[in-house]
Amino acid sequence: MDDEALVADMARELLANLGYNVIAQTSSAKSMDIFREKPDLFDLVITDQTMPEITGTDLTDMLIRIRPDIPVILCTGFSRQMIAD
Repeated sequence: MDDEALVADMARELLANLGYNVIAQTSSAKSMDIFREKPDLFDLVITDQTMPEITGTDLTDMLIRIRPDIPVILCTGFSRQMIAD
């Protein structure tokens, strides 16, 4: 998930070419809706830290409340919001 469509599409294409089934989104709110509907569909969530609707950190907290075992990769190019954890 990334709020920039080009980044989300590029990541989707790269991972799909490696054989993964990918759902790419540019909206953290829409991503949460999809995850709530079928949380067991996902093996991993990759999200940008600096999303406009729900930050990557907040999204991660929400995902873990639904499915505590879900691995999440939280990434960013640069952010003053980055935390040590």
